[in-house]
Amino acid sequence: MTAEATFWLTVLSQVQKFFILVGVVIFMTMPKLGKQQYLELGIILWLSLLTELTTLIVIRVFHTNPNAYGNVYAMIELPLVVLLYRRFVGWKNKNAISLLIIMPFVLFGLFNILKNGIHHINSYTLFLASICVIIISIAYFYVLIQELPTESITKLPMFWINTAFLIYHSGNFFLYLSADYLITVLDHSLINPWMFHNFLGLIFYAILWYAMFLIRAENLKTRDNIPI
Repeated sequence: MTAEATFWLTVLSQVQKFFILVGVVIFMTMPKLGKQQYLELGIILWLSLLTELTTLIVIRVFHTNPNAYGNVYAMIELPLVVLLYRRFVGWKNKNAISLLIIMPFVLFGLFNILKNGIHHINSYTLFLASICVIIISIAYFYVLIQELPTESITKLPMFWINTAFLIYHSGNFFLYLSADYLITVLDHSLINPWMFHNFLGLIFYAILWYAMFLIRAENLKTRDNIPI
């Protein structure tokens, strides 16, 4: 059973890398305006790809612990998510709110690394990031409902980007919460939970593909409507 579970975990992991790569390609082929408007999303995709590839090389070639790269990525992702959402809300105090989210999170992440070590899965940092993203996603849905910028909010790229983040982090919420206990106390391999984590990753990146196709269509339509 363990061998079979390990096999499927490997399959899901490799498929997820492919999904990330496709996401990077879609982003890089978007019109220039789209890439500027959603710059943080592009950075997240590139960092995801680099983290996955680095982890693969470290495991397969150097046979060492790859957790350090995931810990660094976890500390960078949330600030990028916050900066992305900051572009799409009209609040006057959005810069102060962004700073109040980013600074404590980064300090907590650094403390967690210093306390547990860079090579230990800092699940509490991931857990805190998930809480922040869930709250931000729900708040953004509230803003969309209140402002109704279009007759069909499902045509908005940010609706789908927001949906992707909410699904991914809501699904991983309890995994991140219990990961440290499972590893340190129960000596759990996390194979089955991480299979679910990677499956959510496939859903996450697939939804982002659709969002980026909407961004592409939106920008091409705007460009075509510009008088020559």
